This record gives sequence, structure tokens and C-alpha cells, in this order.
Amino acid sequence: MSQFEYLNRISFGQYLPTGSIIHRLDPRSKILGYIILILALTLSKQIPGLLAAVILIMLLLLISKVPITYALRGLLPPLPFIALLAILQLFITPHPSGDRLLFSFWILSVSATGLRFAIILLIRFTGLILLLTLASVTLSTLEMIHGLDLLLKPLNKIGIRTDSAAMVVQIMLRFIPFLAINAEKIAKSQASRGAEWDSSKGGVIRRARQFLPLIIPLFSVSLQQADTLANAMLARGYGSNANRTGLHEVRFTWMDLLFLILSACAAWLILFPL
Repeated sequence: MSQFEYLNRISFGQYLPTGSIIHRLDPRSKILGYIILILALTLSKQIPGLLAAVILIMLLLLISKVPITYALRGLLPPLPFIALLAILQLFITPHPSGDRLLFSFWILSVSATGLRFAIILLIRFTGLILLLTLASVTLSTLEMIHGLDLLLKPLNKIGIRTDSAAMVVQIMLRFIPFLAINAEKIAKSQASRGAEWDSSKGGVIRRARQFLPLIIPLFSVSLQQADTLANAMLARGYGSNANRTGLHEVRFTWMDLLFLILSACAAWLILFPL
């Protein structure tokens, strides 16, 4: 039955209250720090800087008391797509004149520049997935809503509802585990009715065919859950009062300032490695 355990393969979108020092930080500082690191990872084009970013994220996972194996598990679902993108990057990257060719066959050629960009792509996507996993396990639902609402509150003066924008982002992230649970239920239901899920023959094409019957019922169930969620929010008066308050007030301390300074320094090292 291990082929049906989709939720165990996903670490992104799940909150782990380990009580670490990072969990106790102000949500505004955590959100800003993660955004700074995400921008640095996205813009960096240096392999040493990207490797340093991955090591830093691993260190933050250890400080957050999150098992490394749990975080690495989130790399398994997108790994085939990342590998495919890296392979395409090998062959489609234009190489300048004088660049050293590593492999050439018919119309396909791999240069040192293409290999470098493929490695950069692999490391960048690995770091981004691990960083998003770190953000999801250290930011609870309420913290994310409250933090985004406070950070975007100046936009209220020009008529933009920041609380609605924060809620949309939060629902988008938190729906990922629900999609895995629903897919697991549908797959088990189909297997009980005779669908073949345990056959290893056929390779990637057969596995893709097995997942096609999941799409329509998964979308149908997801839409039903979204409708139920909307009705529950309306029943609790969400949106009726523009001046919403929180049960717990967040306070910006020197630890939050230190976290932001360290995040900025780390981003500088990622962009401009020594």
C-alpha cells in the first residue's frame, strides 16, 4: 500500500510546531527573511553561492528542529521534472564561440556552458524547494495571515484589501496536503474496484496513464471543498468587518532584527560569493 501514501511524500505546506527559536520569531521577520533568501536564490548565477545557500537552508532546518529526511522528502515529487529541465538545459543552452564542447552527436551538443547552467538549475530548484518547505514548517496558518496582513497594511490606504490577499496565499499553500489526501483516497477507491496500481511494468507512460483517472474526481472534490470552505468563512462573518484584530499581538524584538540582518548578509554571500 506504499504506492498510495501520497501525503507521506509531501513535506511542503505542513506546519511542524517544534518550538524552536525560529518558530518563536515575529512572523513579519520570518516572511521578510524568507523573501530575501528566495530572491537571492532566484537571481544568483554562481554555483558556489547556490551551494552555500543550500547549506544555509540545511542549517536553518536543523535549528528549526525539522528532520532533514522530512525536508528532503519534498524533493521527490518534482525531481523527474527538474531532471528533465536540466537535460533540456544541457542541449538548448547556446554556447559562445570558443566554448569547449564536452559531447557532440548529430545535432545534439553539450558545452561547458550548458553543463554549468544545468547544474545551476538543479541546485537552484533544490534550494528553493527546501526553503519553501522551511517556510511552511515554521509559519503557521495564523502567523502567515497575520504577518502578511501587517506587512501589506500600508496598501489599504490606496484601496487594496490586504487581508484578502493574505488569505488567498494561505489557502493556496495549505490546500497542497488536502490534494494529497484526496488523491490517496481516490486511488485506494479505484484500486478496490479493480484498477491496477501495483504493476511496475510500462515505465513512465504507464504511470502517467494511471494518474489520468485521478484528475477529474480530484478537481471535483477540490471544488466541493473550496465551496464548503467559502460557506464556512461566510458563516463566521469573514469579510464583514474591515478592522479585524488578532488574539495574540506580535512584537518585533532584537532577535527578529538579528534574523533579518543575517538573512541580508546571507543573500549578499549567495549573490556575490567570495
